[in-house]
Amino acid sequence: MQTRWNDAQLTTQIESKVWTASSIVRRYLHLLASGDPGCDWPTFVRARHLPERVDRVLVLGCGSGWLDRALAKKPGIGSIVACDFAQAAVERAHEQAAAEGLSRISYRVVDLERDPLPGGLFDVVFANDVLHHINNLEGLYGRVRESLGSGGKFIFNEYVGPNRFQFSDARMDLINRYMRMLPDRLRYDPCLKIVLRRKERLDPAKVEQEDPTEAIRSEDVLPVARRFFQPEAEYPYGGGLLSPLLYEIIVNFDESNPEDARFLQVFCDAEDRLIRSGHLEPDFWIFVGTPVPPAPIQNARG
Repeated sequence: MQTRWNDAQLTTQIESKVWTASSIVRRYLHLLASGDPGCDWPTFVRARHLPERVDRVLVLGCGSGWLDRALAKKPGIGSIVACDFAQAAVERAHEQAAAEGLSRISYRVVDLERDPLPGGLFDVVFANDVLHHINNLEGLYGRVRESLGSGGKFIFNEYVGPNRFQFSDARMDLINRYMRMLPDRLRYDPCLKIVLRRKERLDPAKVEQEDPTEAIRSEDVLPVARRFFQPEAEYPYGGGLLSPLLYEIIVNFDESNPEDARFLQVFCDAEDRLIRSGHLEPDFWIFVGTPVPPAPIQNARG
C-alpha cells in the first residue's frame, strides 16, 4: 500500500479516472459549495470562515500538494506545514512548491494513523480526501484538536459514503438508469477494455486487497468529527450519483464535444435534483468545526 501511493504514475492515473477530472463537474461542485461556479471550496471557506490573517496552517494528507499550494497563494495566509505518509509524494509536492516559489510551505512525512502531528499550535487544519483512509479516526481527531490554538478550526472535504463503496441496490439501480443513457463510446472501460452494460457494486474484498485503507471507515468520518468538533458549517458536496457513475469512464468524455458536455450537464442537474428532493444522499461533505473540549477524566471511587 505504501508503494501504491508512492507511485507517481499510478496516482496520476487515479486522479484522471475520478469524477472531478471533469471541469463541468467541478463547476457544479463549486456552485454547491459556494453558490458561484467559478469559486472553489478552499477559496470559499477561506473567505467565509477564516479571519483576514491566518498565521499557521496545517494540511493533512497533502498528496500532490495542490491544496497547500492553492492556500499559499491566497492573501493573509502565513506559514503552511503539509504532511503525507508517502515519502515520494511529499518529495514531489516539495519540488513543485519550490518550482512555484512558494517557500512558505514546509513538508513532513507523517503517518496520520499513529504519528504525532507537526509541533506548535495552528490556526486551521485542512484535510482533503484523506480522512476516509483513516481507521483510527478518534485518535487523529484528538491530535487535531490538540494542535488547534484558541479559535482554531478544522476544515475538511471528504467522502463520507458507505464503507468500501457498498451502495444499496436502490442506489445501483439509479446509477444504471443514467448509465443506460450513454452511447457505447462513453461506456467503454479502459481498464477492463470492454463496453460496460451496467455498473456493478464493487467487491469489498477486492477494494481492501487493492488498498486496505480505502473507505475503511468512511461512514464514520462525519459523525465522529461532530463529537470532537462543534460544527460551524456543513456543506453537501454531491457525488451520490456522479462519483460512482463516472468513475473510470470519465476519461471517455471530450468536453469540447457538445454531446459529451450535454451528458455531463444532464447528470450534474439530475444529481442536484435528486439530492434536493431527498431521493439521494450526498457522499461528499465540507465540514468546518471548532474544537470541543475533551470530557474530564472521572476519578474512580474505591
